[in-house]
Amino acid sequence: MLRNRQRLYWTLQIGGWALYGFVQISASVIASVSTAISYQRILFLAYEAFFCLTISHGYRYFINRWRWLSLGMPRLIPRVLLSAMTLGLVMYVFRIPASIPLGLFNKEKVLDAFNIVGQSFYYGILFFLWSVFYFIYNYFERYNTSLKLEASVKEIELNNLKSQLNPHFIFNALNSIRALVDENPEKSKMAINQLSNILRNSLVADKRGLTKFGDELKMVKDYLGLETIRFEERLKTE
Repeated sequence: MLRNRQRLYWTLQIGGWALYGFVQISASVIASVSTAISYQRILFLAYEAFFCLTISHGYRYFINRWRWLSLGMPRLIPRVLLSAMTLGLVMYVFRIPASIPLGLFNKEKVLDAFNIVGQSFYYGILFFLWSVFYFIYNYFERYNTSLKLEASVKEIELNNLKSQLNPHFIFNALNSIRALVDENPEKSKMAINQLSNILRNSLVADKRGLTKFGDELKMVKDYLGLETIRFEERLKTE
């Protein structure tokens, strides 16, 4: 289970950021129709996507370490917003060393306050959207897990109840049949058939999980037939 979750996480993580890098490169190619895009620019955009993957993975580590998944919305939202904007600034800063060896470094543009705020805000939005998808996935995952656990608990309770009721029911049914053996042999034979049908259906139902309505109705009729022997006219059903 844990291995499947890890595999799914890395598939979405790598696939998502690879798609982001592909879209960025494609947009740059389209925007540079008149002049061919340089391979340095392509390498820079690929580095950018890889670094986004690295930062978001580290961000996930701290989300789990600080147990943000268990926080309520009023406490969670400010933390996510602040973290996303901080990571946006970190992303902007760490782009600079990659741009220098590729010949894309422009000191005036890099140190321009408007450019710093704009680019950092852009990356902050990216990490905020990543956070939204991550938290939504985990909330749905936890909700499904809780439903499965609740269903398992109900099934255990039902099985415990059946294990308590079955011995009493069988004991009472056998006593009723024993009283009928001499008094009404034909009715006692029918009662034995009804009891055997109930026991057989109970064993089969535990294995197959689902039961047809017609089969369930027959078992109810057999059950009521046996109870009628015990209670006689006192038992009335609709």
